[in-house]
Amino acid sequence: MKKIRLSPLTIGRILAVAIAFAGVGGCEFNSASSDLPPPPAGRSAVTIDDLEDGDRFNQFQGGTWFTYSDRPEGGTSQVIPPAGSAFQPRSGGPEKSSKYAQMSGKVTTDFPDGYIGMGVDLKSANTPIDLSEFNGIEFWAKGDGKTYRMKLHSAATSDYDDYHYDFSTNPEWTRYVVDFDAMQQEGWGQPANREEALQTALKIQWQTIGQPHDSVELAVDNIRLLKPEE
Repeated sequence: MKKIRLSPLTIGRILAVAIAFAGVGGCEFNSASSDLPPPPAGRSAVTIDDLEDGDRFNQFQGGTWFTYSDRPEGGTSQVIPPAGSAFQPRSGGPEKSSKYAQMSGKVTTDFPDGYIGMGVDLKSANTPIDLSEFNGIEFWAKGDGKTYRMKLHSAATSDYDDYHYDFSTNPEWTRYVVDFDAMQQEGWGQPANREEALQTALKIQWQTIGQPHDSVELAVDNIRLLKPEE
């Protein structure tokens, strides 16, 4: 039988088609890390990221961690690590964790609604993903005693009036379990259907509330999606 030799370009095209075909029919979500505490009773969990691999990409669908501030809107708030830099996890964490995500900095009033934040794209930037099979999210956090806002940004909330949950921090690592039904929009933007927001989810963010803040210190870890146990 005659052997057929394929060029590297042809092989690359075949692999690209195979990968695309494998992705048809929806996403395969990674299972929860066995090193994390059990999820709440009656639910199973899928890990977005426990940061143990030490890089800036999540374990869920490979989205990237990032920070942001009000500077594109004329503000002078400062976030560390700086927006646009390569986000790196820090050493430590709750329970058996050895890595976590952290932001620090300050919030000024040069932009009237000054803010800083950090977050993680669920998939590649601006690529929606359907989270409608899930009914909540959990994460661990510690901070400076201030109240922060956890946000689900989606294509349905393009004006950034996102569904959110406000939580108070303390210096000790604390576990937060948030039902999606408990998340609300602030109300200053266009109303968005909650189900549509879940079906077109883009990223999870943690952001300051109010201004000014002379110092900001917030750490998060072990972010997981929750769904009813089968």
